[in-house]
Amino acid sequence: MSVRKVITRRSCHFRGYFPSLKNGKPMAWESQLEGCFFRLLELSPQVRSYGIQPSQETLTVGLVSMKYFPDLRVFLMDGREWWFEVKPQKKLLIASIKQKMVAAKDHFAASKRNFSVVKNDLIHREPLAKNLQQLMYHRRGPMLSNSQIDEVGELLDLHDPKTFGELTAIFGDMEAWRLLGLGIVGVDLEKTISICSEIFLTGGHRHADIFN
Repeated sequence: MSVRKVITRRSCHFRGYFPSLKNGKPMAWESQLEGCFFRLLELSPQVRSYGIQPSQETLTVGLVSMKYFPDLRVFLMDGREWWFEVKPQKKLLIASIKQKMVAAKDHFAASKRNFSVVKNDLIHREPLAKNLQQLMYHRRGPMLSNSQIDEVGELLDLHDPKTFGELTAIFGDMEAWRLLGLGIVGVDLEKTISICSEIFLTGGHRHADIFN
């Protein structure tokens, strides 16, 4: 649950909502960069769920105490939790913000909590960004029912496809993309998706480990 209201009518910033299946509700974002990071969280098999503006912290910056609201708290499948701040690289060059992020890292380290600053060099790097956008497009609509998942599993066991091209030959182009979008079949998100792309029938998508 958020401790601070995210969407307001008075802001000049572009804000919106992200359709999250993992959280079972739309998630508000305060910047397009933050919304793009939601895509990675939504498609990462390491992430169980995530919350926005999850806590109010008190940082000490120099001799001044100040309130701080991290952008996200992420709950991982292995039981760990991770707090994130999403910031454009250019903003981190501003001395006051740089000092605040240093104080935030020290604050979370002191309380033995995981904390990272996510920048646009992670979120916008290609082909990851394009893959995430494409898979989220095909993620639209409800999750498959248990019976549908069983039917898909039977076909995957029977044909054992190794590439995306083989997957489309079994299910057709649109349904194959949907299986990727829902994470039922995985691909390497760090590589351009093509008919030759290796697919993973267990374990979901692969991507660089940001939780370390």
